[in-house]
Amino acid sequence: MKASEKQKMIGIMKDNCLHAYLGTCDADQPVVRPVSPIVEDDASVWVATFCSSRKVNQIRKNPKICLAFVEQPRGDKAAVVFGEALIIPDLEEKKRIWNLASFDLSQYFPEGPESKEYCLLKIKIEKIEWREGWEEGTKVYKPS
Repeated sequence: MKASEKQKMIGIMKDNCLHAYLGTCDADQPVVRPVSPIVEDDASVWVATFCSSRKVNQIRKNPKICLAFVEQPRGDKAAVVFGEALIIPDLEEKKRIWNLASFDLSQYFPEGPESKEYCLLKIKIEKIEWREGWEEGTKVYKPS
């Protein structure tokens, strides 16, 4: 994939991080919920959540996830990430991502990145299916 294409894809994800939906598995039942991922310039994707959340319990049992970024209101631009969610216990990484968030994590974790309830998920990307618009069709990105 050309660097310019990858940057378009990352831009779609960053622009729509407040309109993202994470799918996990609860036994044989898919579960989808809104999340606000943190996307880095290199396409790294992170999700901050509560350690005691149902999504973390589901990920511990089955790390396979699907994460959809959807432009509102019509969904013309979209990126769907397929992969696994990894629970990151490293405090330095948790602090680094804390400082990258485009929203105030302290409203959920007033004790800061050291909070026992602050769980950081790294999305290990297998592939991303994305589009700039309905007419352009879907493109596929696979990390090397």
